[in-house]
Order: sequence, then C-alpha cells, then structure tokens
Amino acid sequence: EGCYGGEPFFVPRTSDPSAPEDDGYVLTLMHNETTCSSELLILDARSSNLDIVASVKLPSRVPYGFHGTYMSSHDLAKQILDF
Repeated sequence: EGCYGGEPFFVPRTSDPSAPEDDGYVLTLMHNETTCSSELLILDARSSNLDIVASVKLPSRVPYGFHGTYMSSHDLAKQILDF
C-alpha cells in the first residue's frame, strides 16, 4: 500500500538463445509514498506473482517517469572513460 512502480525492464538470466523467453528478471523502480523511500526491485519473470528476488534500497528518491538508459556496454564504458 502506498507503493508505486516505474517502467519495468526485462533482463535475461542467460545469453542462451534456446532458453525460455521468460527466463530472466524484471527490474523496476518502486517508490513508497509513506516512507518516502525508493528501491530497485528485482523480480522473477517466470513466477506467476513476479516474486521478489532482491531489493536494493536507494539513497534518494527516484522521480516518477524516470526512464532507463539503453546502450551497449561498449558505449557505457566509453561514456565513463570520457567523464
């Protein structure tokens, strides 16, 4: 109650192309309006209830509508090195 999620993002568990399509995790940001805290939730994509595998408490609030950044690991590494 009082918790609202953000844009979900699917992450495959393996790079095996023969793995089932739902074999992975759903990551989403969740904000708790009551406690004013935000978390990254890691959910089991294969479970019918999207069971929580892990939760990472974040040091500050993540605003609603925040979108993920989609880039290759090579582009990300280059961006970090250029910083």
